[in-house]
Amino acid sequence: MRAQSPVAPKDGFGWRHALPAFALSFSLLLLAAPSGFSGPAAFDSSRLAKLYERMSAPQYEIGTKLVALLEISPGSSVLDLGCGTGQLASAIARVAGPRGKVLGMDPSPYRIAIAERRARKGLSFVVGGSEDLPRLAPRSFDVVCLNYVFHWIDDRRQALGAIHRILKPGGKLGISFEDTSRPTELDKIIEQSAKEVLGTLPPGLFLETAPLGLTPLKEMLRKSGFRVVVVKKRESEDQAKSPEELLAFWRASSAGRFLSGVSERARRRVLHRIEQRLAEAETGQGIRITSETLLLIAVRSDED
Repeated sequence: MRAQSPVAPKDGFGWRHALPAFALSFSLLLLAAPSGFSGPAAFDSSRLAKLYERMSAPQYEIGTKLVALLEISPGSSVLDLGCGTGQLASAIARVAGPRGKVLGMDPSPYRIAIAERRARKGLSFVVGGSEDLPRLAPRSFDVVCLNYVFHWIDDRRQALGAIHRILKPGGKLGISFEDTSRPTELDKIIEQSAKEVLGTLPPGLFLETAPLGLTPLKEMLRKSGFRVVVVKKRESEDQAKSPEELLAFWRASSAGRFLSGVSERARRRVLHRIEQRLAEAETGQGIRITSETLLLIAVRSDED
């Protein structure tokens, strides 16, 4: 699922930490922020966070493959940006070992509330998005991981610059993403359904992110001081049991932002039309979903 908004709204709220013993030591990596920063996911809820926790197995599976490519060493310091409910961050902490320091960061306080249940020595969580990276101390991390996250970020160049700053020289950045430079059949169904119901696409309607393709991403990375060292492609096929299940996943994975920007009545009408179109695409085994995920590893290429 794609979206147009930045990873976090801009209204302020308090910076929150999990508080195991590790959290106190990791707070040394944070710059002072007396009034907090970066807003929560505006459309998220506890219910959607719990739903995502139950439905995010495919993302977690891809995340473990990304972590394997990163070749994280025991004792490493790792930032999992956009950590969601913390499943992958917990797996990273097992790889980093008892001497490692892993920080999971997500703009949704509802998802961080679930993630904090996984907090333990060497693993801590904080509410925040890509705009908050300047709050982290420079050269703090050996590895930064973005698993199905980069496409949610509005100012991607700013984010890469901030990640370059917080990585140690020679530090690694891992990104998993789908090439969204070409619309899929599901994308077309969503857009056509919205146009049929609304007559046009209102400027605030939340349908998809700005396109993200491999070639422009590699160029952004180069200009931001990174050297791409690994690119792997992974094709997958899945089945959604029903239109309702697929729509529930889109809403949960977008933190409630899917089809926001219009009235609730209009949103329900568009959802109903999407359900109708998806039902037409159903086979006897559900709705077929194919995807190609790109796993990219880049290295901070200078010492500035």
